[in-house]
Amino acid sequence: MGSIGIEWVQSYHGLAGDLSNTRAQAEGFYNTLAGVRQFSWGDDLAWDQDFETQGLGTPSSGTDTSWADNVDAVFFSGHGSSSRFYFGRTIDDAYAKSTEIRWGDLDLELIALDACNVLERDGVFDRWGWPCFAGLHYILGFHTVTGDEADRGRLLAQYLNAGSTVREAWIRAAQDTEDSDTEWAYLRADAAGTSTYTDHWWGAGPVSADPVSPTVLYYARAAC
Repeated sequence: MGSIGIEWVQSYHGLAGDLSNTRAQAEGFYNTLAGVRQFSWGDDLAWDQDFETQGLGTPSSGTDTSWADNVDAVFFSGHGSSSRFYFGRTIDDAYAKSTEIRWGDLDLELIALDACNVLERDGVFDRWGWPCFAGLHYILGFHTVTGDEADRGRLLAQYLNAGSTVREAWIRAAQDTEDSDTEWAYLRADAAGTSTYTDHWWGAGPVSADPVSPTVLYYARAAC
């Protein structure tokens, strides 16, 4: 069975506007996906350093080997922009930045960043591609602004449990919860002898070997 972690932020303490449905969204994923539940942190207990790699950036106190990179799948729900996603408590600097991230060198295969504009197309390979993918299979997110809604995490988990591929599950969950003004997006990595295109969730279908030294990255986006 795969292992699962979530983080969500509703109260931003003036660092950004407060949100209403991020807890329900993330907990819907956590409580629905078949797997081993490892961590669930929200609001002031959700920290940027949980997603960052020790020794990168300033401050350089990342702890992803204990949290985000120590499970198979992570769902984050909160604010975001093209190169980072935001937290409500300033532990490092309240931003998990792509320049401070190396995912998959321990365990992480799939991360959903349910936050606005994180996978905005222009420059996406430079921001999130090389070298963030260090064994990671997928980043799921949005090219555009997305809604503050409660159901997408649960729907994503339901589709994964039912045997949809990772990419199909994300597309369907986004289409179920957004209108055509919103564009879903994802990044995925392949390496010699691996293809993540038909990846499923653990126990629901085949999962490729980790693309530890990826040779190609793929980006897709479309209107919901």
